Formats: sequence, C-alpha cells, structure tokens
Amino acid sequence: MISHIFGKKINMTMIIAGIVCSLWGCTRPGEKADEKTTEVVTYSDTTTTEAVVEENGPATTEEQHDIKKLTVTATGDWALGPIQTHGYAGSFHEYYDNYGEGYFIQNFKELFEEDDFTLINLECALTNEPFYPEANPDKEFFIVGKPEYSGIMSSSGVEGCSLGNNHSKDVGTTGLADTETACDSVGVKWAVDDSTAIYETDDGYTIGFVSSLLTGPVERENYIRNGIEEFKEKDVDLIIACCHWGEEKQYYPTDYQQRLAHEFVDMGADLIVGNHPHVVQGIEYYNGKVICYSLGNFCFGASHHPYDMETMVFQQTFTYVDGELKPALEAHIIPARVSSDRGNNDFQPVYLEGEEKSDFIERVNTYSEPYSPVSFDSEGNMRIGYGDEGFYNPVTGDVMSDDGSNVSEDGTVIMEDEETESDESLDEAGGADETDSSDDADETAETESTD
Repeated sequence: MISHIFGKKINMTMIIAGIVCSLWGCTRPGEKADEKTTEVVTYSDTTTTEAVVEENGPATTEEQHDIKKLTVTATGDWALGPIQTHGYAGSFHEYYDNYGEGYFIQNFKELFEEDDFTLINLECALTNEPFYPEANPDKEFFIVGKPEYSGIMSSSGVEGCSLGNNHSKDVGTTGLADTETACDSVGVKWAVDDSTAIYETDDGYTIGFVSSLLTGPVERENYIRNGIEEFKEKDVDLIIACCHWGEEKQYYPTDYQQRLAHEFVDMGADLIVGNHPHVVQGIEYYNGKVICYSLGNFCFGASHHPYDMETMVFQQTFTYVDGELKPALEAHIIPARVSSDRGNNDFQPVYLEGEEKSDFIERVNTYSEPYSPVSFDSEGNMRIGYGDEGFYNPVTGDVMSDDGSNVSEDGTVIMEDEETESDESLDEAGGADETDSSDDADETAETESTD
C-alpha cells in the first residue's frame, strides 16, 4: 500500500514537471532536445559551449571551446622611393616632402589597422648611403628611399614586410642592413632569405613569414623550405611564404611558380604570397590553402606611369578552435588602383568602384580559371565552385549543392572537418626567366633586374 502511494506521488511529480516543461520549456534557448541527449553548440567569436544532457537528468558535462579569428592582409609592391633617373619634381621625394608620410596610404589605413596582420613587399632600399650603378652593371634600375620613409608603413597599420626581392640590395649589403634597421625602428617585422620573422598578435597567435628572391639560382628555394620547417618546429600558428618570382608583365604564372607553390603548401605553408611580375596574376586554391601568384604593384614610387595601374589587396580570415586551425575558407580580394590620378602616378592607392571594380574582378576570375575552381563574386568574395551547379569541397572532392548549409552569408564556403562530430558542429558555426624590360613611356621601373 505504501509503495503504491509512493509510486503515485512519483507519478504526480513527473506529471507536474511535464506541465512546467511544456509551459516554460526544459531547454535553454537554441537547444535541441531528443529522447537521449541534447547537444548545445553556440557559436561566437570567442567561445562555444557544448553540454550533454542525460534523459531525466541535468547536464552532466560542459566544455568551453576557444574560437579565435585571425585576419591577414597582403598587398603588392611598395617602392618607397624613386628610381635613379627621376628628378625631384613629381618624384616620390617631392610628394613626401609636400604631404608627409600619412598621404600615401590614407585610403587603406583603416583596412590595415583593423586586421591582425598586414604584410607587404618592400621593393627598395631605405638608406642614406649613395648608390653606385657601376658596381652593378647588369642592373638597370635602382630604387632608393630614405630611412624615415619606414614611417609610411608603421603609420598605416603595416606589421610585416618582405625584403626578399631584387631591389632590397640596390645599395648593397649596407643598404639592406640600413633598411632592416629602418624597419626595426618603427616596429615593422621583416624577413629575407635565412632571416625569418615571427609576429605575435594581440591574442597571442604567432605568424611566421619567410621571404626570398626566386628568380635567381635554384638554391634560393631552400630559404623558403628551411623557413617553413623552422616554423613547424617552433609550432607557429600560421605560416606564410613570400615568393618573389615569375615573369614581368605576365598575367599567368609559370609552371615553375605553380610547382614551387604546391611544394611549399605540401610542406606546411598556410598562405603563399607572390610578387615580381608588377601585374596581378590569378589565385589558386590548392589542398585547402590559397596561392596568390602575384598581387601586382601597390604604393609604387619607382614609376610615373606603371604598365598596369590596377592592383588588388588580398585578405583572408583564419579560424582557430582551441588553438587548432580549422579548414574554413573566408577570403576576398579588394580591387584597387595604384594612383588616385588615372593618368599619372601620384603614389596614393585608391579603391576601384563601379564598373572598374566589376571589370577587374572578371579579369582576375579569368586569370584564376586554369588552376582551380576559384572565382570571386561581385564584392570580391572568394568562392570555390562551379557556378549554378554548386560549390566544390576541396576536402572531399564533392560538389555541394547551394542549399545554405555549407555556404556563409557572404558567399564563402565553409568546409566541414569530417574527423569528429564535434568538429563538424564547430565548423558549421563558424625558376623563372630573369629578363628585364623598361617602360617605353618615361624610363620607369615597374620592371626589375635581379641582384
């Protein structure tokens, strides 16, 4: 009798609990309930909470996932100085003297300051030492700026620069050493050959970058290989390979560029940033990584009339969950022109707008088409896919239907890591020729000679 009454009390308790749950809900907002367990996955920029709820019982486990996003921006060539044939009038020197260091990058300063790391190719020597063309008779153009011009970088949000190019030694090893000192004086990290660099973000994430001129002896390739291996040994969070390669004024990469790029990615590079052709080349998506074969010029003081005044800035956001880099693709290009004056280079890059912007994006799509199913939408967002058929998943090799489950609002593809269910849920949340040429217009140096 007692047990019968006690059983009724239990049943009444369960009935009352059921009524309360039906009125107020037994799960927190956003939770999904089933008969056995409830998995809660809440995405934010900082944490994800995951709880397991047993049937007829409270949550038994709760795990915090640290989610961080790291945004890297890369540009083309910065020549912070004129070539030796320029007079003072209309030169980079005159613009600096008249307008100051803040003039040149004022249109992109906000963009560079808002990211976590901005990386450029500094294609000049910053030194007060005189250059002697007779000391390097095979070199046609010398690009030399003053040490104080390094402030143009730091005042516009640049954190790192590549010195592995064929103009950083235009005043020899002394000029290169002066350039390195000038960068150090304003807190800009630099890399060249066997001198690699590691930058630490505000969140404590480390970005390692290695840089070398790859238009000379093939032994130079080892600088990149050794740098990647060094970063892997140091457990650097993100590895960037800066490659100075290719043929000038050519809009498509050479087989040599592509072979090396694939090798460097397979070794562990997370991003390949290329320069030297002085024009934009295509972008490839290979084994889950982005290869920018050439970003063209950017702030280019060595030419009054560059061969091609259009350029682009590349930006990619990397997602880390509990410190592990996840295979989510968030990348875009930002179309630009090296000058606010279409007819004459005033050394002040500007954004492309309207028809100029859309035409440029279409050209980049054409340049990229031969190498991987990469395209960019009207806003420059990077997409991996086949147009109306859906999107290509580089991880599985499948084409995903565009049903919204694998594509974020901005059109980028989110790839699922299929190793574990929790990772799936978290991902849903979130040797070239060394030829030289010159500009027929006005003895400019948008083309280069090797050192």
